[in-house]
Amino acid sequence: MEIVLPFDMQVFFSNVNWPELVWGAILGSILIPLFWSGVKLLQRYYQQTRPIQMLLGRIGNNREVAKVFVRDFILPQGSQVLSIEPRHGVGVVPNVPHLWPDVEGRTLAYVVNVLGRAGKTENINIVRMSEDEGEWNANIIVLGAQAQKCFDFYEQMEEVAYKMDGSEIYNYRGRIIPRETGYGYGIILKARNPFNSAGTAFLIGGFGTLGTISAAYYFKENFEKLGREFGQKNFGVVVRCPISAGEEAVERLRRYDKSFN
Repeated sequence: MEIVLPFDMQVFFSNVNWPELVWGAILGSILIPLFWSGVKLLQRYYQQTRPIQMLLGRIGNNREVAKVFVRDFILPQGSQVLSIEPRHGVGVVPNVPHLWPDVEGRTLAYVVNVLGRAGKTENINIVRMSEDEGEWNANIIVLGAQAQKCFDFYEQMEEVAYKMDGSEIYNYRGRIIPRETGYGYGIILKARNPFNSAGTAFLIGGFGTLGTISAAYYFKENFEKLGREFGQKNFGVVVRCPISAGEEAVERLRRYDKSFN
């Protein structure tokens, strides 16, 4: 049985450029998807090689849990917390059993600012040190330098460039870092967390409030510089700030920079 096409369809098929049609189908089904896959790979490569992503490592990934450990204080029962308002003077704040030091709150704000710049907006857990039972199996950021969690960080993490006790800063070989009077000193550490596969661990702190806030401020203002200079390496830097000035006067003592290959 012979099939006869309508006249307009005969004209259509007679005018079709079949080689071009075939190549068009190939382009549409193979090459164009390959092109968009390449674009996505380039986007991913760009994101992973940005200085901030190299600095933060897995902490900057929204799918990864990042735990930020903050020191807090517990008040004895019956303690009074006072607040000051310029318009109303001094008043009592009721029902406040827990307090964060001012420096911890400001330091946390600086660190969260950096995480936000990296696009990290999910899976950020703030952990009170008073409630910490030894949590290490995560990407971690420890704020401060002289709490018990900090001492554990120095001992438990790997490739730790510096550590502090109540009076001195020591490098990874145990040598004391000399300090001048009139300055607050701080450290920024990136180390490997052996309790979390390929995990990242940061410690940002210093001597007293000035040392800690200065280290956090330097971290916020120079995260891209740190990422460009150290890449994905673990490292430690020492910073200092004059006690007569605020954290904006912080300077990095580059002669003490240490990175691990």
